[in-house]
Amino acid sequence: MKRFLFILMFFKFLHLFAQESNSRKCNLIYEVDTIGLSKTGIVNLNITNKELYGLKLSDIFHEVYIQPINVEKSENKSNIFYETSKSISDVNCLDCFGKFKNVKPNKTISYSINLDESKFFKKVLSSRSTKYRFNIWFDTIDLLKNSTKSKCYVGSFTSDKIIYTTK
Repeated sequence: MKRFLFILMFFKFLHLFAQESNSRKCNLIYEVDTIGLSKTGIVNLNITNKELYGLKLSDIFHEVYIQPINVEKSENKSNIFYETSKSISDVNCLDCFGKFKNVKPNKTISYSINLDESKFFKKVLSSRSTKYRFNIWFDTIDLLKNSTKSKCYVGSFTSDKIIYTTK
């Protein structure tokens, strides 16, 4: 009898303190603006909230949360690209958030990221005056501040192929 009560109390404890598992991916639209990227080195990430309620998103997007993936390098000014080695680095940054601000439904928050100053891009795109083709992987998982109102999560996002000439 004691064993039965112990098992019953154990399952009740698990039920009371279990996390909600019915979360879904937030309805966000990602747009990457690369106009003038080769001249300025700046890429703009625009995120539009399509939820029915406001979401608290970080007001800064730190460089450690973007990395080039599927990198291809052009040799000798030709339009033929050759694949380079894999370039993903695992990064944890506990102090990379600014303040979180409420982004209302159908409103957009914009982030400007300088690829020329990013250590991950410098490491992978190391040759000077060389044309590269790659996707940008945006790790947006920690961008959303969890609250009782937001029952969704933010996944990562990968851009379309970008062509970039290093300086």
